[in-house]
Amino acid sequence: MSNVVEQKLEQKYGLLTAVCLVVGAVIGSGIFFLNETVFSATGGRLYLAVAAWLIGGLIMFVMMYTWGQLAKTKQGMNGLMDYSDALVGRTFSYYLSWFLGTILYPSFVAVLAWVSARFTAPLLGWSQPNTSGAVWMLAGVYLIGIYTMNVISPKLAGRFQVSTTFIKVVPLILMGVVGIIVGIANGTVAENLGYVRAAEEIAGNPLYMAILATVFAYAGAEEVLMMNSEITNSQRNLPRAIIIGSLLIIAIYVIYTIGVFGSTAAHTLRTPGGIRLGFENMFGSTFGSVLIVFIIISCLGAMNSAMMAGSRSFYSIALRGTGPAPDHVRSVDSKTNMPSTSAAISLIFCGLMMLVIFANAQDYPYHIRWFGDISIPVTSLTPITLMSFYIPIFIAVMRKMKDWTVLNRYVMPGLSIAGAGLLIYMSFNTNPVGALIYLAGFGVIMGAGALLRLPAARRHKHELAA
Repeated sequence: MSNVVEQKLEQKYGLLTAVCLVVGAVIGSGIFFLNETVFSATGGRLYLAVAAWLIGGLIMFVMMYTWGQLAKTKQGMNGLMDYSDALVGRTFSYYLSWFLGTILYPSFVAVLAWVSARFTAPLLGWSQPNTSGAVWMLAGVYLIGIYTMNVISPKLAGRFQVSTTFIKVVPLILMGVVGIIVGIANGTVAENLGYVRAAEEIAGNPLYMAILATVFAYAGAEEVLMMNSEITNSQRNLPRAIIIGSLLIIAIYVIYTIGVFGSTAAHTLRTPGGIRLGFENMFGSTFGSVLIVFIIISCLGAMNSAMMAGSRSFYSIALRGTGPAPDHVRSVDSKTNMPSTSAAISLIFCGLMMLVIFANAQDYPYHIRWFGDISIPVTSLTPITLMSFYIPIFIAVMRKMKDWTVLNRYVMPGLSIAGAGLLIYMSFNTNPVGALIYLAGFGVIMGAGALLRLPAARRHKHELAA
């Protein structure tokens, strides 16, 4: 007899796991790569680099603050879908969750599986290029491994999230603190403070380009909202986890950035591999391999968080009686308390996204290429559609949450709308042709979602009529 039954997911994750879901979802490989971009864009000026990380963090924080306030009002399955249900409407919330399950989370999982594999390959002594079949096979192993852990033992997946978060956060803080101390002691900080890259070598607005780089390092914090029905006393713990986690992320990024600034000369920091060289000089040559291990752990932790959220996307849709085969997808395994069918559908989309990236992959881990030289950085373009979904929710908060304070009802949602608009503009302005191609693909996938929704919508209409 099958162990699959229709039942609710149990509350099995505490405050610590929730905080680690926020922190672990955000801190992946980006912090190791994007500081080079930030230093290059700002011409080696520390104050601009720190400002960029703070502004990018502020955009993330105000949005997460608003989600935290909404979390106090309701405990259900998939916070984003619950909030959009209540504030905007059932049809809107369906397409938001469909986007999360088919595009956003699978793109994160696929890219992080590949990045994990491409950094594991050198440790195994492989000499194949990053886009070789062997690397992609290893990426597939990581994908299946993380999926299997989530399906067989979701509690183990939660413990894995906690452990990987601590494993990667502690070294980041250590590197930052040691970098600051050593940099002050050997004069590197003072030397770098006096370094300014020639103005004519800096393309575009330096702060603008730096903020754009940091924004993608802050992506993923909203994944914890998918878990709200499984967090104990989520109306109390989830808002706390969001605030604590967001502030921790900003602090870690800033401390690490200042520490990096003290590790080596500024003109080296803005070159590919410059940050790794700086820490090798500080800690010794073996630290290069250790840093690679940290990157792998960071990627796997972020990948696990995206997998945890994505595995529940279609379940939350099915609970509303919509999407593909809702009667089957909303089933939960009685032994593992896991929506196994939903997770399997999510795995399919992760695999499809991995095939897309594999077919078009370039050396830079977040970029793929379609149609010749046109760059389609999938995870960098998703803010266009994600923020477009967010804005109506924030507007609805300002219209409907009449019992909230001025800060919660107007100020923070207003800042969130401004931040969302800025991200849409920057993402589109940086790569307009790629953005249009991405939006075309987005339209096709949303159209497929509309077709799958129609039978359930008609059935619901008939039930209401009866």
